[in-house]
Amino acid sequence: MPTTLADLDAMSIDEANALPFEERDRLLDLIIADGRRQTTDEVSYRKGLYGDYFEEDQVRMLKVRAIKVLPRGTTSSGFDGAIVGETDEEQYRAAFRHLQTTLEAAGTSYERVVSLQIYLTDMDKWPLLNEVYREFIHNSPCRAVLGTTGLAQKPLTIEIVACVAYKVAG
Repeated sequence: MPTTLADLDAMSIDEANALPFEERDRLLDLIIADGRRQTTDEVSYRKGLYGDYFEEDQVRMLKVRAIKVLPRGTTSSGFDGAIVGETDEEQYRAAFRHLQTTLEAAGTSYERVVSLQIYLTDMDKWPLLNEVYREFIHNSPCRAVLGTTGLAQKPLTIEIVACVAYKVAG
């Protein structure tokens, strides 16, 4: 059984594809961690918030049979259209919980998210977003937070517009 990425790299695609799901799943976490990059080693205010870029090693991804998961845009409104949360903080938390539900239904998690794009209707609330974000995100994906004048429903304050995650095919 391979235990490192070097072991995986030495295997053919067919050999790696024949590994048990659990081993391929464990290796995917190593591949994602290895692909996360920072431009500099300097510590900045953004520590833990986002990475500078992600290098997708397609050969390694093929070897573990990784597939990309692209959830829809997610807001704080429920499937019934009702807004969840009366404050910005409650709406932010609801949007992240809704995305978490989608990721889990797809067979992945925030740990395997490599890119996020978020719209806020009030960029003055960026520090608040970061507080809530840290509750859900522990491995810093590439991230962009953009201000907008409005979303699909007037009272919405956040939309997680784009998300890229990975999982291992069964």
